[in-house]
Parts: sequence; C-alpha cells; structure tokens
Amino acid sequence: MNPQLKNLIELQAIDSQISELEHGKAAIPKQIESGKAGVKEQKNQLVEAESNLAQLQKERKGLEIDVIAENDHAAKTKIKLSSVKTNKEYSAILVEVDAVKQKILVLEDKELELMEILEEKERELIPLKASCKAEEESFNIYKLKKEAEAERTEKELEVIRPRRSQAANNLEVTLLEHYTKIFKARDGVVVVPIQENICQGCLQQILPQQVIDVKCGETVIYCEQCARILYWKETKEDAVPK
Repeated sequence: MNPQLKNLIELQAIDSQISELEHGKAAIPKQIESGKAGVKEQKNQLVEAESNLAQLQKERKGLEIDVIAENDHAAKTKIKLSSVKTNKEYSAILVEVDAVKQKILVLEDKELELMEILEEKERELIPLKASCKAEEESFNIYKLKKEAEAERTEKELEVIRPRRSQAANNLEVTLLEHYTKIFKARDGVVVVPIQENICQGCLQQILPQQVIDVKCGETVIYCEQCARILYWKETKEDAVPK
C-alpha cells in the first residue's frame, strides 16, 4: 500500500476516535443538567406538597382560634342571663346562645374534616420525601460517575492528540490540505473504503477502473462524486484463495 495512503487511513482512524471522545465528553454537561432537572422536579413537588400542608395547618389553626372565640362568646352571653329583667330579653339571649352553639358545631365539623385531610396529606408526604431523597442520592452518584468519565476522556484525548499531530506531519502538504478541506466539508469523514464498488462516503457507484486502482493501493484515489479518499478494505471473501 502507498505509504501516504496508509498515513491517511491512520489519520482518519485517529480523527474518528478523537471525534467520538470529544462528542461523548461534550454531551456530559447536558447529561448532568438533565439529571439535575429530574432532582429539581422532585424537589418542586415536595416543596409544593409541604406548602399545601402548611396552608392547611394554618387554616386548622384559624378554625381552632374561631372555636375558642365563639366558646368565649357563648360563655359571656350566658352571663347576661343573670342580669336580664324581662322574658323578651331572656329569650333573645337564649336565641343568641343557640346561634353561637350552632356556629361552634359548624366550625368543629370543618376542623374535623380538615384534620382528616391533614392526616392524609401527611401520609402522602412520607413517600414523597423518601423519593426526593433517593433521587438526589442517585443523582449525586450519577454526577460523580459522569465527572470521572469526563476526566478519563480528557486524559485519553491528551494521549491521542500528539499522535494526531504526528500522523498529520507524516503527510505530504497537498494531501494534508485536501484532507483538511474535505474534513471540514464532510463532517470529519475523509478516508472511506469501497464495498461492492460503492463509495462508503457518498454511496455512489465507483467506476470499474477506479475500483481496480483502489485495490492496487499504489496511488491515492479520490471519489469523483464527493472527493473523499478511497481505499480497499479486504473482506473475508477477499482473503479466501480462489
């Protein structure tokens, strides 16, 4: 095989590896943010549930105060009975006392109903708190794992990048210029094999003579459709003697 073609294949392999590693590393911050969003959603649900519970507790406290106030009202009204002078006044006070008692009953019913709701909400809060805690703990482990992955990837890149520079330096200037141009234009895919007379870059048919030249590997051959560099990748069928 032409030494320059061999260098081109090596450079493409290195660039593909670098691209894969960089793509994986670049995705990590988004993956962490996605996990953080899940934790935030759980926390928001917990905060909302706790806020609702606090509001219900406040309402219950208000009812308790109202009941105390009405009981006090009833007691003071009864005291008036000892100082009334007419049956009419006496009857009026009794009506007032009954009205207060009815109001107290209504308030106590509301308080009882609210207590039942509070108990249910408090029960619901227990698994929600546990779920929120588990989600946060799981995310912290995931975050550490992803940060370690990013660190490992960067170390791999630190090893590979010098190899990339060396492989590029081994190329003739014109070939490196062409490689760089196509690399930018074709999403980093420059050197491709042909399979069944098809360019694996643009999936276009290769002329028979070009296929022969690519198989020989003596010169650098370009796809006439996409300008990528072609090489012959031997398959098991090719390796079997005929």
